[in-house]
Amino acid sequence: MGKAVVISLDNLAALDHLIWLRTGQRAAEALACAQPTVSRNSRRCLEVFGLELARSRGEWRLVGDTELLNLERSVHQQWRWSRRCTLRLEAQHWSAPGLDGLDLTNWQRGNFNQLEYEQPHALLKDGVIDAWICSAPDAPVRDGLTALRLTTMPMHLMVPVGHPLVDRRDPIAWDDLLPYPVLPLPNGSFPVFEGVLRRCGLLPSAEREQAMKQAPWFGQVPVESMLIGYSSPLTLHLFGDEWVRLPQRLPVDVGDVLMVRDAYRDHPRTKGLFNLLIDHLSRLAAPHPEVTVHRSPVAYVV
Repeated sequence: MGKAVVISLDNLAALDHLIWLRTGQRAAEALACAQPTVSRNSRRCLEVFGLELARSRGEWRLVGDTELLNLERSVHQQWRWSRRCTLRLEAQHWSAPGLDGLDLTNWQRGNFNQLEYEQPHALLKDGVIDAWICSAPDAPVRDGLTALRLTTMPMHLMVPVGHPLVDRRDPIAWDDLLPYPVLPLPNGSFPVFEGVLRRCGLLPSAEREQAMKQAPWFGQVPVESMLIGYSSPLTLHLFGDEWVRLPQRLPVDVGDVLMVRDAYRDHPRTKGLFNLLIDHLSRLAAPHPEVTVHRSPVAYVV
């Protein structure tokens, strides 16, 4: 016998869309209702489960014991999957550019700009969202979640046109990059990738600041024109014609990973989404032989 539903679909959907999409306006747009309706239904849901909402680092967090709420979410999620209701898809900011123009019929797009893994991982684990496209090498492998590799590709170093490193004819050592500023990452958000940058000497540091101040270019040109950035083959277009790819590759493979809860790993809708993403990514990767697209489901492992 299934668990009894103690809150309406509309009430829980309002709360979860508010948490997921961050604002009442976006939640209302997704649910095709007015913002006061989202607010009213969310409050009703919080009252039933004795919870409160609090804002932390731009995200909504629940305060209180969420065990009963998560059981209810599981029931509602089963309903969505079994009744062909619209499912909820989220994506990391590194993966999102490759999804532009993709027709995600019967899947609702989320923010597609997640800068860290804690919040989307919690949303997937708790059944707020139904699938999540995240980025290797930091995609979190956790009990209860299935991770399917979509792509594997290198990560290139990028510099603006006119950068001194563009005209170098001899091999560039990692130490040669020290006198130039680097694009910062959100602290602690991508620990594996951050570790790679640290080993290559590509994180902001006091040593880098000192080397920059002693460089011939310092004080002569804007710091922004000396930046070192990073790009996969599928995000090169975001840099435009003002940036150039250096020969160096970071010593790490990156790529896209599709994650769902274990219960829906073999569901036809998971397979349908996987195939849709693979077909789309294959078209994007066609000009880039260094990109591997995994047409057969491959488990992502750390």
